[in-house]
Amino acid sequence: MRMRTFVSTVAVSVLTATAALLPAGPAAADTALDGCYDSTVPQHQDPAAWPAPGSGQTTWTSPISIIHGDAFRIRAQGTVWIDAWGTRKSIAGELPVAPTAGGWPAPGAPRYALIARVTSGSMWVKKTSRSHGSSSWFPVGTDSDCMLFSSNGDPAPNLVFTFNDNNLGDNNGGAGVVVRQWF
Repeated sequence: MRMRTFVSTVAVSVLTATAALLPAGPAAADTALDGCYDSTVPQHQDPAAWPAPGSGQTTWTSPISIIHGDAFRIRAQGTVWIDAWGTRKSIAGELPVAPTAGGWPAPGAPRYALIARVTSGSMWVKKTSRSHGSSSWFPVGTDSDCMLFSSNGDPAPNLVFTFNDNNLGDNNGGAGVVVRQWF
């Protein structure tokens, strides 16, 4: 009987020492936004980049819908041609930012950047540290960083993408977009 007590005591001591010496594993994400911040595997990710042409608006409809509390991170690559002469711009955009006058869809955001909006509800965007309602375009560029969707029971929204350009009609090129969604 003394041997069993001794072995149990040694086993408990070894386990306690091991737990104290080994680093803790990553904490589980409590919210969808935490999942985005912690770069956990999203519940949805586009299997491949899809095209957002530089000459118009492109709607992305989530295959699993978008509801209050969902978090997103969008990454994109590409170049947009902004005129008939073939002037190329990065979808990350450029400074100076778009002015409030002149028909720019996202005043205050980088010119020619990939931008997006939700069709209902609002999106809190880490890049701008503010919420953007359904009529407000927000910057995406090559990496949107984490964003959080909020809704008061509005109809299921879509994400709409375009470019921060005051004349889309003469554009060409565009972006390859991948949306990741946590819920």
